[in-house]
Amino acid sequence: MALKEPDILLLCSFEKNVTPKEFVRVSSEENQETFSCELKGRISSRKQICIYTDKSWSKKHELIEIYVIKGKSNKQKLCTLTAENSCFQWSKSKSSREQLKLLCSEKVALEAVVVCAAMDKNTDCNESFELSKMTEVTGSPNMRTINENTPFAESHPNITPKAPKVSMKRPRDVDVTPNPKARRQRVAMRALALKNLTPPSKLMGRDSLTSSPGHRFDVEDPLVQLFDQTNGKPTRCVDLSSRVPKPSSRWGHTMTHVSSELAVLIGGQGDKSLSKDSIWFLHPEMRTWKCPEVAVEGIKPEYRIGHTATYDPTMRCIYVYGGSKNAKWFHDVHMFDLDERKWTLVKAEGKAPTRAYHSSTLHRHELWIFGGVFPCPDPQPDGCDNEIHIFCPVEQSWYKPIVMGEKPRPRSGHSATLINDILVVFGGWDFPYCYNDLFLLDLTTVEWSEPKVLGKPPKPRSWHASVALANNRVFIHGGYDGDNPLHDAHIFDYYNKTWQELVVENAPSPRAGHSCLRLDSDYENTEEDEVIVFGGGDNDGQYFSDMLSFYVPHEPKIVEITE
Repeated sequence: MALKEPDILLLCSFEKNVTPKEFVRVSSEENQETFSCELKGRISSRKQICIYTDKSWSKKHELIEIYVIKGKSNKQKLCTLTAENSCFQWSKSKSSREQLKLLCSEKVALEAVVVCAAMDKNTDCNESFELSKMTEVTGSPNMRTINENTPFAESHPNITPKAPKVSMKRPRDVDVTPNPKARRQRVAMRALALKNLTPPSKLMGRDSLTSSPGHRFDVEDPLVQLFDQTNGKPTRCVDLSSRVPKPSSRWGHTMTHVSSELAVLIGGQGDKSLSKDSIWFLHPEMRTWKCPEVAVEGIKPEYRIGHTATYDPTMRCIYVYGGSKNAKWFHDVHMFDLDERKWTLVKAEGKAPTRAYHSSTLHRHELWIFGGVFPCPDPQPDGCDNEIHIFCPVEQSWYKPIVMGEKPRPRSGHSATLINDILVVFGGWDFPYCYNDLFLLDLTTVEWSEPKVLGKPPKPRSWHASVALANNRVFIHGGYDGDNPLHDAHIFDYYNKTWQELVVENAPSPRAGHSCLRLDSDYENTEEDEVIVFGGGDNDGQYFSDMLSFYVPHEPKIVEITE
């Protein structure tokens, strides 16, 4: 933006009778100034966006360039505002396949390709425009009379700055013994984790496992059609299994991403016995495995399945918590020092819950534990949990936070993926339900919410793999649907709250209990994410040791919705 004097206003209006938003100067150089505008709410629900100039346009003002930024690096010019053409409008059509959002950044950033359309004071605000291309306003004869105000808001009150948001700090509560209000399972989860590790789908019929009641989605919603696109690039799957040496076949293990040069695989079970080669190092960039020599200090963790392994970059260590082995359940915490390559048992204060098939997330140097299965005295079946427990490595103590909002139902085998400060929890199992619902946990306020999600959700499943991708998306692959293993792949767009099923070329064998990680941005191209998947098992006693690489485009080809 080449504005030499600040006497011209750049405004954005998105609804009738609503005060326009003023662009704020975020940077200034000798011959260039940069402005940004932040709009709250769901931009996708608005029918139009109009950016325009107010007050007089001096000859000293050369031009104002508006840009579109797709993803983080793909910058395209949207339009140019001049004295003759000082306004542009975006209007959503019913067949639109993209959404518009203004972000506060160094540039005016839009997360979709939008249309600049000529409009004047007599323009119908409900007029639809094609969204398949990008056009510029310059040269439009209808725009030459619009220099000072918006076409549908000729005057507006003074714009007042928004009040600062009050931060809510997470309160701590005293250590409390977990109150097992979880729904009891009719079949013993021990059979899954201990003896022959038969998944729940073998223990009950498919009809007894249904999606959670109350799930909300509407395939008839216009915004569902928005993501029903088939013109993107398909997701590719490449088999890297020929590379040796490699770990033995297994499922129920963990693969913790440390850096572009290191990921650590721990535990698991294969061929009805726990994996003896319990720890392996993966070089993600080179896609090569190495079995390290690990020193023993204190108590080395026993072989286990259904545990979690969480990396702490501050301490340069991995915390292994929970899991099960034969008739034994764990609530211990072991620390694996990555520099010294040795194990240490952490003696923590407070009530440590006994859990397996739970989730663990590092946030602000603490481990947040959610859900999982816990043992109960015979003849009672084991139960599932929906509580939050926090382990603080600095103080080496356990405690329970005060939680707000309606909690998800008790579950195990779910996924919990961190997007900024929001934990995205999906799926899981607790008899008689296999879930495909989605909940969000704000870790700054410790408040649960169940958003209204658009698009067709994945089938109900548990023991699937998940990882965060670029542009605040969550990748979901595989799992058990209650009867058979799955091989489908899905994307959850956090900002748009929308599900997409990916078209996958060379899809691998159906599996569950596998692990995945996303390569660091230094080793991904500008058009796709690379996700590495290892191991897993099917429903017939077969376990895998293959390593797969999924290339997920930023604009993927989506399975067409037929319902």
